[in-house]
Amino acid sequence: MDNCIFCKIVKGATPSTKVIETESLMVIHNIDPKAPIHWLIIPKDHIVDTRQVNDELWLKIRSTALALMEENKHSGVRLVANIGDAAAVKHMHLHYMAGVDANKHV
Repeated sequence: MDNCIFCKIVKGATPSTKVIETESLMVIHNIDPKAPIHWLIIPKDHIVDTRQVNDELWLKIRSTALALMEENKHSGVRLVANIGDAAAVKHMHLHYMAGVDANKHV
């Protein structure tokens, strides 16, 4: 998608601060963090929302999130996926947030 900010980031046309990159995913810093650690897990393919994600990609997202937790010694994280009209950017992504007080909503 030509106007999709995440597609532009994946292609390198828009700058971002990358955490990691795999064959199918990018993890970048959120430019408007809502938690001490707030990263975005973005599939490289343009997928409109989570209802279009196949099981293989879900497993890659899960293993990436678990690897990030372990590598960064995060004792717990919050993963948030916005579906449909709740998503501000119409490119499926998950918010990876660590250092969040479990009693607060972000």
